[in-house]
Amino acid sequence: MKIQQVSVLYLLLAYFLVAGNFILAQDTISTIERGLKLSSEKKFQEAIDVFERCAKQTPENADLNYYLGNAYLDILNFTKAAENFSQAIAYNANYSDAYFNRASCNYQLKAYMDAYKDYSKVILLDPYNTYTFFLRGNCAYKLANYNEAIADYELALRSNSSLHEAYFEIGNAYFSMENFEKALLNYDRAIQLNNSYSDYYFNRAITEYNLGFLEDACADFLNAKDLGDVEAEGYIKELCK
Repeated sequence: MKIQQVSVLYLLLAYFLVAGNFILAQDTISTIERGLKLSSEKKFQEAIDVFERCAKQTPENADLNYYLGNAYLDILNFTKAAENFSQAIAYNANYSDAYFNRASCNYQLKAYMDAYKDYSKVILLDPYNTYTFFLRGNCAYKLANYNEAIADYELALRSNSSLHEAYFEIGNAYFSMENFEKALLNYDRAIQLNNSYSDYYFNRAITEYNLGFLEDACADFLNAKDLGDVEAEGYIKELCK
């Protein structure tokens, strides 16, 4: 008889434990929804306060830490955002979005190698997110790994041949290696796809000048100036007489 009473007691304890966890889970979901609503209303600090109070109650929640990281990212606190994305990853090692957003933070914090590693993880987890190749290429460029950068930009272009930013950055990489002919070719492609960026014309002008094409360089400095590049005016005065 005592054994039966103990069994019933354990069943009751198990029931209350499950019920309690269910209520706690429901509270967490409700709190997350409230925090997300505040974020959508651009009340970012209020959202942070809500998420942080909830995190104290349910700390091992990958999504909660991810949303908290996003809220810090919204106020450009990249250090705190990265810390929370790291927590999300600690609770879910395959959290692709957390790696992606942590990479963005690390890039802003000039931790380019860390950003490169995070983007590599995203590519491993989500190979169809091909824009990540472009972003990883930016990290490689900042690390002066120009050939790796070019390879990543070209991988991005395979999926999106109209990605003018990739052609521009390939041009920058070749320029950094003093391969001005290939730099010029890629600046041409970038401008063919989008002729509204002053830095595209400015960088092509500098490349043309290095190749001895002074007339073309002056025309591009003028294009850059017309698009709002203040620095181009000085080059026009000095070189284009």
